[in-house]
Parts: sequence; structure tokens; C-alpha cells
Amino acid sequence: MSRHHPLVVFLLLCLAGCSSPGAFLDTNDGPLFTPHALSDEDHALVYLYRPQSDWADQEIEAPGLFLNKKLIGSLPSNSYLVLELDMASYPLEMRRPLFGSFWTALADGTFDFTRIAGFNLDVGAGGTYYLRYDELNPPPVAEGTTTLGDGPLQLVSASLAEKEIGATHEFQAAQRFTAEGERKSEPGFWGALGL
Repeated sequence: MSRHHPLVVFLLLCLAGCSSPGAFLDTNDGPLFTPHALSDEDHALVYLYRPQSDWADQEIEAPGLFLNKKLIGSLPSNSYLVLELDMASYPLEMRRPLFGSFWTALADGTFDFTRIAGFNLDVGAGGTYYLRYDELNPPPVAEGTTTLGDGPLQLVSASLAEKEIGATHEFQAAQRFTAEGERKSEPGFWGALGL
């Protein structure tokens, strides 16, 4: 029986490689934070960032961000994402992969064991929102202040975010989404020609 253990370990490592690698396997060497300009005033800008921590640096698989139940990115330690959104209410969730899968078939059920946090984010035209994700160090909250968020995923003030986000690295290019949660893509060559 003991000769099968290396095979099991190998299979589990292969499955873990199917999701987005965490900082332990692949450090984020993207460019340092730079503010993103809105394409127009009819959209909102959302920054999702994760401060560096020793615990997050030891992750093998990075948690994923879901918008309307669709995976749109992952967030390893010391990283940030930029989203440009139409005016709407967006259900956001952070999920932790387990052996290469987010197990979304079990979402919202009794066995939904990969969900970390989630809430609805309402965005307005021209607004800028900062979402901070940190499992160990919740953001400081002034007494009498209400917060929006769930567990480690919190909407934070611009003043706090601007102190922390400058040290993070871009993990993927900015993305645009419609009110229905569909990814907007730039027209290709033929689309730009109107064909």
C-alpha cells in the first residue's frame, strides 16, 4: 500500500497545477500599481487588491474572484486587479481552489466548502471603489463606521487603499464588464472597420 502514496501525491500536485498558482509557486512580477483611467464617465472603476503577507506568500493556489458566478481572475499575494463596470449591482465572491477546481457545481449548497466571502457591490457612474482582500489582517475600522463586505473581502476607503495598494503588482490586465456580468472586449481589426 505504501508504494501508492507517491502516485497519489503526484496526482494531487497535478490537479493543483490546474488552477491559478499562488505566490509560493509563482511570485507576481507584474508592474507596480499605477492608477487606471476610466474609459468614460458612464462606468465605475473597481480595484481589488491583496496586501503582501507571509501567510499569503505560502499559498500553492491563489483564490479566485467570481462575478455573477463566473471566474474572472485570481488574486495571489501582493497583487491587484482592475475592473471597469457598468452601473449595476454585482454579486462578488472569492473562492479558494481545492486540487485545481473551485467546485462551483456545489456552490450555494450544503457542501459549498470553497466559498471564502461574497456580497453585492453596487457601483455608480464615475465612482472608484477599493476592495481589500486579506484573511489575517482585517482593515482598521473607525468606531461607529459601517462596513460593506464579508469576512476577508471588504470595501475600504480610498485613503486606506492608497496607502496599501501602491506596493502591489498588477496580476492581469484591466477588464470591462456589462451590467449582466459579461466581459466586454475591444473590437478586433474587422470590428473596428465596422465589418
